[in-house]
Amino acid sequence: MMRLPGLSGSGSVRLAMAVAASLLAAAAWAQSQPKFPTPLPVPKAPAPTAAPSPPPAATQAPATPGTGAPASSGPRDPFEPLVRKLDPGEERRVQEVANLKLVGVLWDVKDSEAIRALVETPDGLGYYLRLNEERFGGKVVAVERDRVRFVVREDIPGAGVRERTVELRLPKPDGQ
Repeated sequence: MMRLPGLSGSGSVRLAMAVAASLLAAAAWAQSQPKFPTPLPVPKAPAPTAAPSPPPAATQAPATPGTGAPASSGPRDPFEPLVRKLDPGEERRVQEVANLKLVGVLWDVKDSEAIRALVETPDGLGYYLRLNEERFGGKVVAVERDRVRFVVREDIPGAGVRERTVELRLPKPDGQ
C-alpha cells in the first residue's frame, strides 16, 4: 500500500475507505437517475384511396386586424396590433346606449362607490359601468337594483342640444 506523507497507517486506510464509499455512492446514484423518455413513434399516414376533395369555400372573409373578430385561419398573430388606424373612407363603429343590454348589477351595501352595472354590447363584449361614467354616448346617472339610467345628449340640427333619459332594465326571471 502506498503511504501518503503526513498520514499514519490508519489515516490512509480511512482515506481509502472514504474514497471507495464515495465511488460506490456515485455509481448507485447514477443508476437511480431516471432515463430520458424516448420519443413516441409517429404513426404513418394512411395512403390516400381517392383524390382529396377541395376544401369548402369560406363563407366569411378573414377578419381584418383590430376588429376583434377571430380570423378564420388559425390563431391570431401576436405581433399584429390590436388597435389600428382607420383606412380612408372607413367609419368607426360606435356603440350606443340603445344597443346595450343590462346583464347584471353588482351591489355593495357597505360601499356605494363600488356599485356597478354590467352591460353587454350586441357583439357580446361586457362592460362594467359606474355612476357618473360617460360611455356609449351617454352618462350613467343612476344604478338601481334592477335598472340603470343614462342621460344621452343629442345634437338636433336647427333645434340645438337635447337631453333624454334612457333606462335599461334587467330581464325578469322565467315564471314571473
